[in-house]
Amino acid sequence: MKNLAIITFVLFLSHCGYSSVYKDQKLLNFQLDIIETKGDYEMNNLITNEIKLYSSKISQNIYYIKIDTDYEKEVLAKDSSGVITDYNLSVTSVFSVDLDNKNKTFKFEENINIKNQTDTFEQNTYEKNIKRNFASSIREKLISAILNTNDN
Repeated sequence: MKNLAIITFVLFLSHCGYSSVYKDQKLLNFQLDIIETKGDYEMNNLITNEIKLYSSKISQNIYYIKIDTDYEKEVLAKDSSGVITDYNLSVTSVFSVDLDNKNKTFKFEENINIKNQTDTFEQNTYEKNIKRNFASSIREKLISAILNTNDN
């Protein structure tokens, strides 16, 4: 009975009609060439790696991109003994995109409030995962913005 429930659940999920909004972005017909980065080194590397995954290497449409990223970890709350209990993690990325001497600027922001964990290793791992998620989300927003600019 338990196996039947698992099989039914798996079959339902595989045929429920879900498809990612960004699933066709790997088939984009443009190349994103990052020529300059400023600001937070780690966030810029994460965003750059995300962008490279979705950039066509053979396209004639080349967008030259400058990135300026600001990452902040702000203390939101402390307990009665002065130990930090809550943080706000935020990133702001400004992209200057140039194609055929047309320059567009896009600004994207992400933030999340998190609880401080007692285990430092777990806290650092959690923050790194959040940064990766921020980079992925920013990449999706950038590609959507470029696609919308091309449609106009």
